[in-house]
Amino acid sequence: MEAVILSLIAWLNLHTEYDTNVDLPNIVITEQANMCQSYGIRDAGTCKATKLKGFYDKRLTIYLHSDFDPQDPIDQSRLLHELVHYVQWQNERGSNDCWGMLEVEAYNLQDYWRMLHDIPGETDPFKLVMLEAACDDA
Repeated sequence: MEAVILSLIAWLNLHTEYDTNVDLPNIVITEQANMCQSYGIRDAGTCKATKLKGFYDKRLTIYLHSDFDPQDPIDQSRLLHELVHYVQWQNERGSNDCWGMLEVEAYNLQDYWRMLHDIPGETDPFKLVMLEAACDDA
């Protein structure tokens, strides 16, 4: 797993302006229900509807779904998304920027990585517009 993390951080070094000379995050592999609890989602139905596969908790920890396979490029793209957030926070972007813009950046980088690996992008452009629009009111 460490080799995958290092390769993704190296990719971020090449494709962003962030300082990627950071300590490696903690990785926790767990069930979706546990991730939802850690994320603050208490209702089981809401948890299932989110299809949550991973998140970064701003405390040096990335949570990934128990079916995460470090050899699977789609799962690697999900890890990359969370690593973007990790690097954002390590570069002090998380506390000063609108969450929607940070998400848009992570989704764009994830989809760009997927394109370079011949995997179709999965981010709905409307979702990105809505995330950005939420920042206009902030």
